[in-house]
Amino acid sequence: MSQTADSRPWIFNFVKWYGYMFAVTFLLYGCVSIILGFLDRQTDDMSEWIIFVLVGAIVISVCVAFRDRRPWGWYGLVGVNALIVVFALFDLGQSLNILLMAMSLIALVALFIPQTKGMIFKGR
Repeated sequence: MSQTADSRPWIFNFVKWYGYMFAVTFLLYGCVSIILGFLDRQTDDMSEWIIFVLVGAIVISVCVAFRDRRPWGWYGLVGVNALIVVFALFDLGQSLNILLMAMSLIALVALFIPQTKGMIFKGR
């Protein structure tokens, strides 16, 4: 087996994996909540849990597009991280929101670094 070196800059991989982790969090929360809701026979919030699963699937598809260097994947990650920052600004009373906002700001700045934009918009 031959291993090829990944020619992508580390900042590109950081943004990609941050997006994957964020999407998997949504998927896990939604799927586990659905399973536990059925086991507890509490299906009142089923639509909320299904929305979490759908959002996770959409963000996963955006991350896959970003990995494949498609421009709409870059735009999607910019939109997701910008929404996280805006929603976290509305509730700064919780320390976890401040942490999530800081991590999304770092990912947002990393998306606009010329190395990352050069990987996506090469020749444009």
